[in-house]
Amino acid sequence: MSSAHAVRSRRAQAGMTLVEVLVTLVLTSVGLLGVAALQLTTMKSNQESYVRSQATVLAADMLDRMRSNQVGFIAGNYDMANDATGFDQAGAAGTVAADDIAAWQAAINRLLPGSDGDAAGRIVRNDRIVTITIRWRERAERSTAATYDPASLPTFQTRSEI
Repeated sequence: MSSAHAVRSRRAQAGMTLVEVLVTLVLTSVGLLGVAALQLTTMKSNQESYVRSQATVLAADMLDRMRSNQVGFIAGNYDMANDATGFDQAGAAGTVAADDIAAWQAAINRLLPGSDGDAAGRIVRNDRIVTITIRWRERAERSTAATYDPASLPTFQTRSEI
């Protein structure tokens, strides 16, 4: 084999073929799609974490309101009657407790996802032990059919002694 033939052979092999470029492009595209899917999952998880943090703050807010109004708490003004779903915003009308409950429910409606009463809070008292439950409707649940089971909504529950 002559040296001129060997040089030409090496030049023909230098560089990438179109097939190699297309395979590299497909592999890179699949990798980028995977990164995008991971980013979307991370954003959804961060949103869910934020909503749960808001529910925690709202429950602590109501506990603080009850602690600051011991007379109303002992009188049962923070007790809520349960409706069919277990959530009702009724409190003792015309009291500080009723104002606290109304402000609390307004904050729940403002800060947590849901509409038409999906976001709600409930207070259950057993002597000095208080259980606060907050529920909301996630975005994915809002986009599904209009019929859903309120018991399947995400909830946050905390219990404290006042």
